[in-house]
Amino acid sequence: MSKLLNGGAFGDAKFTIAELSELFDVSRSTLYQFDKDGVITGQLVPSGTTQKKLYGWIDVESLAHRLRDKVKIPRENKVKVFANLKGGVGKSSLASQFAMRASSGGLKTLLIDLDPQAHATLAVGYEIDDETPTIMEALTNKTPLSAIIKHVTPLLGLVPASLGLSSLEMKLFQMSKREQRLSELIREIRNEWDLIVVDTNPSASIVNVNAILAADELCIVTATDFLSVTGLKKLFSILKELEEDFDTVPNVRIIPNLFDVRDGIAQESLGLLRQHYGKFLTNTVVRKNTDIKEAQKAAQSICQYSRKSSGAEDVSSLTNELIRENTV
Repeated sequence: MSKLLNGGAFGDAKFTIAELSELFDVSRSTLYQFDKDGVITGQLVPSGTTQKKLYGWIDVESLAHRLRDKVKIPRENKVKVFANLKGGVGKSSLASQFAMRASSGGLKTLLIDLDPQAHATLAVGYEIDDETPTIMEALTNKTPLSAIIKHVTPLLGLVPASLGLSSLEMKLFQMSKREQRLSELIREIRNEWDLIVVDTNPSASIVNVNAILAADELCIVTATDFLSVTGLKKLFSILKELEEDFDTVPNVRIIPNLFDVRDGIAQESLGLLRQHYGKFLTNTVVRKNTDIKEAQKAAQSICQYSRKSSGAEDVSSLTNELIRENTV
C-alpha cells in the first residue's frame, strides 16, 4: 500500500497570506478581499500570545480557479522531462521541487517518476511498497495512467516509482513500439493536466528514450563541473540520433545547478556552458544550497521549508522561467 508521509510533508502544507501572495503573484490586499468574500477561508491557529490565519490546499485550489485567467499555463511545452546521463547533478531534486512550486502556484501538475531510486516519489511525501502500482504497470501492462495516479494534493498528482523499475528495461526491450509507449500513455491524459513533469534515471536506456520522445521540452540538469559539462555531448548525440530515427526532437533547455560562486571550477564550467550551449541555457542558475537537500529530506517544497533561502529564490525563478515561455 502507498501512503502519504505525515509531519509537515508537502501534502500537509499551510500557507500565510504573504506566501500565497508570492506563489500567485497577486497583491495581499486582493487576497484579504478574497478572504472577506469567502473565496478562501483558512483557519486561525495559535502563534505566540496571538493567533494567525493559515490557508490549506482547499484554499489554494479555490485561488487557482478564481485566478485562472492570471495563472500562466504552458501551451507548447506542457510535458517537461528532467534528464541527464550523469548522476549526482541534482536532477530529481529540481524535478520534484519544480513540480511542487508549480502546483503551489495554481497549476494542476502531474509528476511521473521513472527512476528506480524513487527520489522524486519520496520528495513529495509518498511511501510505497511492493504492492503499489507504478509506472511499470502502465508501460508494460497497458494499465491507464489514470488508474495509477496518487493525489498528493488537489493540484499535484504522482505516478510513483519503486526499485521494481530496475527490470523495466528488459521488459520493454521485448515489446513492440517500445520507444513510444510513454508518449501514448501521456497522450491519453494530456488534456487533464496543466503541466506534466517527468523525472528520469541517469542512463542511456530505452526507458529514457521513451521519456525524451514523450517530451515537449527536455530540461537537462547539469552540475557546474567539467565532467557534467563534457557529458552533455553524449546526450546531444543521442538527441540527434532520435531526430533521425523518429523525425522528432523536443525543445531543449539546460539548467545549471549546484553552482558555487566561490568555486573557480564552477565559474569556469558555467563559462563553458555559456560559450558552447548558450542558446539552450536558462537565465536562472541554481545555486548550491543545503536547504534544498533538507527540504527533500522533509518531503517539503523549498518554498515551504525555507521561504527566504537562496534555494527558494532560485526554484521560484526557474519555475517562472520554464512556465512563462510559450504560455497562455
